[in-house]
Amino acid sequence: MEWYFTELRKHKEPFQFDETMDLEQSLIERFPDVVIKCSPISFKGVVTNDRDSVIIDAEIGCELTVPSSRSLTPVHMHLDFTISEIYVDDASIISSFPQEDVVMLVQDDKIDVDKLIEDNVVLQVPMQVLTPEEEQAGIMPSGSEWQVISEADDESEQDKPVDPRLAKLQDLFNDKPEA
Repeated sequence: MEWYFTELRKHKEPFQFDETMDLEQSLIERFPDVVIKCSPISFKGVVTNDRDSVIIDAEIGCELTVPSSRSLTPVHMHLDFTISEIYVDDASIISSFPQEDVVMLVQDDKIDVDKLIEDNVVLQVPMQVLTPEEEQAGIMPSGSEWQVISEADDESEQDKPVDPRLAKLQDLFNDKPEA
C-alpha cells in the first residue's frame, strides 16, 4: 500500500485509518533470518499535517514467529506497539526537527506504508529470543570440546585461583614500575 504525500497534505482535518494487512510473504522475503511466520497486521492510527510535514501516529499489532537466537527453534511472540514518524518532501527542513524524532524524506511523492510497517515490526524483535524451555533451563549450547558460557560463569572463572606455576606471569603487564 502506498500513500501520496501531496494527497495527505490536502487533508485539513486529521485522516484516520484502520487497516488489516497481510505482509507475511514480504516480511519473510525481506528478513528471512528474522521472520518465520506473521499473522495479518493490524495498522490503525491518524495522519496529521504539521507545517511542511505529514505525521503518522499509529498502533501496530500482530503475532510473529521468529527463530530462537540460541537454537533456531521457532518462538511465537505477540507484538503490539505504537509508532510516530514524520515525513517531509524537502531535505533542507529535516534539521529543523528535534534529533530524537524519526523524520523520513519522501521519494517520488510516495510513502510506502508496507515498508513502514515491515521495518517497524522487525525493529521490535529483541536481539535475544529464547524458547520458554531455554529461558527456564538456562542451558547454553555446547559441542565437542566447546561450550557457550554466561557472563556470570565467565566472572566466576576469572575469580578462580591462578596456577602457582603461572602466578609470576600476572605481573608481566603491570604498568607500575617496581621500586
